[in-house]
Amino acid sequence: MSSNFFFSLGALKPQKKNGAGSITCVTSKEVPGLVNISFANLRLNKRGTLEPIWHPNANKIGYSIAGNVLVSIRTPSGVETFTVKEGEIFFIPQGYIHNIENIGETESVINFALDSTTPETMYLSKAVYSISESVFNSTFNTSSQFIEGLKKSKNEELLKTLPQLQKNPKEIQSKYKFDIADSNKAVLTKGGYVQLGTKTNLPVLKGLGILGFGLNPKGIVEPHWHTNAGELVYIVKGTTRITVLSPDGHVDVMEVKAGEGAFAPASYFHNIENIGSDNVEVIAFFSNADPDYIGIGEVIGSYSNEVLASVFNTAPNYFVDFKKPNKPLVIVPV
Repeated sequence: MSSNFFFSLGALKPQKKNGAGSITCVTSKEVPGLVNISFANLRLNKRGTLEPIWHPNANKIGYSIAGNVLVSIRTPSGVETFTVKEGEIFFIPQGYIHNIENIGETESVINFALDSTTPETMYLSKAVYSISESVFNSTFNTSSQFIEGLKKSKNEELLKTLPQLQKNPKEIQSKYKFDIADSNKAVLTKGGYVQLGTKTNLPVLKGLGILGFGLNPKGIVEPHWHTNAGELVYIVKGTTRITVLSPDGHVDVMEVKAGEGAFAPASYFHNIENIGSDNVEVIAFFSNADPDYIGIGEVIGSYSNEVLASVFNTAPNYFVDFKKPNKPLVIVPV
């Protein structure tokens, strides 16, 4: 499919892939229409681990859709270590070094968004390899040969496999994570539901937010826009049709299935439909921790019949029996 707003993970080559797992990134190079956001899919096989890394120019939010992992974040004030299971989201602030290891018996899968179209990555191994012998020895009080031994055994694989766990860690809570799958449904209609992973439920968020939502067969997300955030949609399950209207009048109509995604920049008019026979599951990433919403229902409902008649070149009485919504519909049918 040719569109500046569409991507398919299956059509992209992972940036890194080995026996420990894979990571596939979607930046503005792959999707030119992205603004202030990018996407990454991390898969870790049993005991696979992501080397400690940090992003100098981006915050990062993740949604676990399979497996169990242990996340460790080094903050300026200490170390934050916690577990993340399927259905939980977690946040990593810009510049915080972190690593992720699979502590389960099956593959773990995490989908991420970062609030940069071209996120930069720093690696712990490369940081150490860049240090001179004298600086390293003074810092760690080691012998003169210690750093050379590290450099001789240099391993620049981002994904690695760890030894078998002797005992699985128990669930560990953290202010950096939230169980979105087990949270209240802020919207629940005949068409589907919405769950919030925004600053309201995860106060540490900055620059990024998540909505998890489902659409029943024939369920539709009301045509809408967000004034303060672009929306990157990733389809976990099912088949959708996503429509995006650009300011130049161009309309992108995309069939987006499981493993694929689409993007609508801030204030671009868009909507999502379930066009399959199965339920749809969606992760919507936003480039704002508290995205707002303007729906077409409440917009039409806010204007007089005379104004609407002038817009659509009809008589005012054409709208007499027209039911005007006075609040967001979000998911229809209601």
